[in-house]
Amino acid sequence: MTFEIKRVFLRGTNATWRIENGQQESVNSAVIALREAFQETGSLSTLKKLIHGHAMIEAKSGVPVRIVGRSLPRWPSLMDVYVDRAWKRLPDDCCRIYYNHPKSSPDYTILAYACSGRRTSLATLRAGLTILEEIAILVGNRAIVCQSTNPRIGNRISKHFGYVQHVPHLKGRHYIKRFDR
Repeated sequence: MTFEIKRVFLRGTNATWRIENGQQESVNSAVIALREAFQETGSLSTLKKLIHGHAMIEAKSGVPVRIVGRSLPRWPSLMDVYVDRAWKRLPDDCCRIYYNHPKSSPDYTILAYACSGRRTSLATLRAGLTILEEIAILVGNRAIVCQSTNPRIGNRISKHFGYVQHVPHLKGRHYIKRFDR
């Protein structure tokens, strides 16, 4: 897989993985392509703008497909959740993860919103989260922080992905995944 970064008019930056002949699709090859693109000097400034800001990671069929930069952060509300359920349905086995790097806490990545299609597999979710973790590590963050409002996402699945409960005295279920530096 190779990693391509494009500038799309009125949409910001778009990065996609291109599958080459003879190479097997996997999450590991996408992570390697992301690391190589981050180390290249030619695409470094564009990739840093994409990674350091606000973006969306899309994964389909267990493989990360693209990262799309956003000009504004995604702070979802309950209305967004209802609209996504009713009208903006994703295809089967597709997952989108929105993340932010707030300027007020530059050492942390915020997993702001995750939505998925009806028959999204655990491998597809893992592919998106793996790319999010790799981005957080490349940027040099200490942790990924999220708040779960879905009652179906419990402590067991969070532990499976390496997240532990954080600040239990606050309202809601807050999770954090720390990286050792």
